[in-house]
Amino acid sequence: MFPLLETLVAVYECRQFTLAAYELKVSQSTVSARIAQLERTVGAPLFVRNARSEVTPTEAGRTFYQTARGIDDLWRDSCEGVARASSGREPFVLSFSHTTALRLLPLALRTMSDVMNEYDITVNVRNSDVILEEVGAKTVQLGIIEKPIMNESVKQIALCEDRLVVAGNDGGVWLVRERGSGVRYYTDLYFKSTEFSPEHVVEVASNAAIIAALASGFGRSLISAEAVPDGVPTHELGAEFTRRFYAVVPRSGLSGKQQRLTGEMVMALQGRMQRK
Repeated sequence: MFPLLETLVAVYECRQFTLAAYELKVSQSTVSARIAQLERTVGAPLFVRNARSEVTPTEAGRTFYQTARGIDDLWRDSCEGVARASSGREPFVLSFSHTTALRLLPLALRTMSDVMNEYDITVNVRNSDVILEEVGAKTVQLGIIEKPIMNESVKQIALCEDRLVVAGNDGGVWLVRERGSGVRYYTDLYFKSTEFSPEHVVEVASNAAIIAALASGFGRSLISAEAVPDGVPTHELGAEFTRRFYAVVPRSGLSGKQQRLTGEMVMALQGRMQRK
């Protein structure tokens, strides 16, 4: 029964049999067969098949998803409890976007300092789109991103604000982040809203590298005001370029301990906003 319920959860959250099969590492025919078996057992359709391979849950599908998610969480907790009894430590993976790593990672690490002997902690730095995929696939317990994106398999929680500025010398060269990053989203918005087309654009997949270039006197870039190196000139932008950072967490699959640590870290990061 557990593979059937696991498949129901994956299809519900992915909204596609193909993506669910990829997440579960089984064939699409296996996913279809499991859902068909569940529908025969339940006596009602769980999903409506739409165009482009997408599916929409029925009322029965939504009801059984909630039940399946609860059973799946209980099963994971039980399995992880047995594993922890042997190892004594629990995995906890965080992914930060480039700007949020500069601003919020130190606070997050301080928040975890008292419980580090209870967890195997891994920290990644990615762009926001990749983090959303990681959290949705449940390979990351907590993601911190810098643009308002989400999907059905994650919960999004607002954290602190971040003011963006244009920094650097007007030498005709713009340094921009790669597509999928939060800063690139706002950079493209700036170019579009001002009808500005830079003479030269260099794509750099690292905030730290852009900051180093600006500090050396080369190029211009749209970056967080708190990341501007000393002595680099800035140009203020409008309120639409004051954005929020967000925490994203899986809707299901976290153990009880992982849920508690995630909650504590989110509260700490929100507390940073309250102290401003």
